[in-house]
Amino acid sequence: MRISLARRVVAGSLLLAALSSSTALAADADAFGTRLKDVAAKQGLTVTYTGTEASGDDVVLKGLAVVDNGETATLGDITFEGVTGSDAEGWTVKRVPFDDIDVTKDDVHTVANGMVIEGLQIAGTGAKTVAPVYFDRAAVANVAIEEAGEQVFTLEGTEITNSADGDGYATDFNLGSFNADFTAGKSDEGAEVMKELGYPQLSGSISGSGSWNPKSGELTLDPLEIDVPQAGTFTFSYLLGGYTPSFIQSLAQIQQQMMSNPESNQASGMAILGLISQLNLGSLELAYVDHSLTPKLLDYYAKQNNQSHDELVQSLTGALPMVLGYLQNPEFQQQVTNAVTTFLNDPQSLTISIDPDKPVPATQIIGAAMGAPQTLPTVLQLQVTANDADAE
Repeated sequence: MRISLARRVVAGSLLLAALSSSTALAADADAFGTRLKDVAAKQGLTVTYTGTEASGDDVVLKGLAVVDNGETATLGDITFEGVTGSDAEGWTVKRVPFDDIDVTKDDVHTVANGMVIEGLQIAGTGAKTVAPVYFDRAAVANVAIEEAGEQVFTLEGTEITNSADGDGYATDFNLGSFNADFTAGKSDEGAEVMKELGYPQLSGSISGSGSWNPKSGELTLDPLEIDVPQAGTFTFSYLLGGYTPSFIQSLAQIQQQMMSNPESNQASGMAILGLISQLNLGSLELAYVDHSLTPKLLDYYAKQNNQSHDELVQSLTGALPMVLGYLQNPEFQQQVTNAVTTFLNDPQSLTISIDPDKPVPATQIIGAAMGAPQTLPTVLQLQVTANDADAE
């Protein structure tokens, strides 16, 4: 049920993103609806509706539904406010509000409200653009899930904003503040584990920012942050090169071929490997700052294994040299062993970073991983360190 809600919201967002334009003509509902179908199809979505209606610059598509990989999201009658444009020049939609979701299935009651997308655009049929689909802002105010009459999850303040300039596109996303109650609703194995770990409830937030420069092909995530104050904070960032419009178009063509002719998947897989060779890795960092999770996990698994906390730590650190031995890189093996041992004995932070002097082609990474894995730490300038991250 929870996955179904996510699909519904995402499908709605993708659908909205499939419209748009920019001229000052009154809305042509039929033309707009047809263009929406065509653009959605190029994004791998099937859009259907039972009728159209125009009122000034507003367009209503009745009985709107979106099919993605066989999953259908029925959205009902959707009003696109402030529709202007044409197929040739492109369509722009000022605002698309969604009706609140209020559904119950198998003792699970889901409510979502405040869903809207603003500034939706789609390029005209003859336009040459690297981003045919674009929106300024998408938001969901609140999501609440009840199970067996008890509230088990809430999410508030989800918002995604996009901006564009001559150099490319930037995105800021705040997936909102969440609260999960593992003591409510129907108990399952996962909920029991969370309670035994000492987390009957958890709250936190997920946010991040990214950018894309179509000319250079640079794609960045800087960073994604998952912050759970009671447990820990995880951050992930990267700089990827070679992600150009031509790469995206070629990848989409291969994916369409794979869907239309599944028997050619092997050849398509080789084509994808060829495409990947155009990419390069500039940097990457995974960092974790512990607030209490690691000691609780060690205590939990020590209990499961009839060990003390210290005995489990010793067994884990003692196994590291053997586990890492396959790399045949004694220097890196010692670095990782030292970092993990330091972290497990005094959990503060653990960081994995890749920061080569110049971007490393994907083919070089794949080749090293397959033929000479012991060279990867040097190729990537890979570092594993402990207790050196700033804790907030």
